[in-house]
Amino acid sequence: MSPKEFNKVSSEHSGASKGMKYKTIKPHHEVLGDLEEGVVLELDSIAHYPTKYRLKDKEGRLWTIPTHSVERIEE
Repeated sequence: MSPKEFNKVSSEHSGASKGMKYKTIKPHHEVLGDLEEGVVLELDSIAHYPTKYRLKDKEGRLWTIPTHSVERIEE
C-alpha cells in the first residue's frame, strides 16, 4: 500500500470507508459550532497527518474530528 499524501483526502483508511456511521464519544468543538457526545455522523472522507475523519451530520455540515473522538456504529 502506498503512503497517503498529506495534502489529499481519501475515502478509505485502516478499515474505515466512506458511508460508514460513527458516533461521537465526547464533545467536539469547532469554530462554526459544537457537537455533543452521542451524535451520529456519516464518514465523508479521511484527512491525513494526523489522521482525522471528515464526518457529515444530518444537516449536511462537515466536521473534522480526531479518530479517538468517535466510535464506529455497526450496522
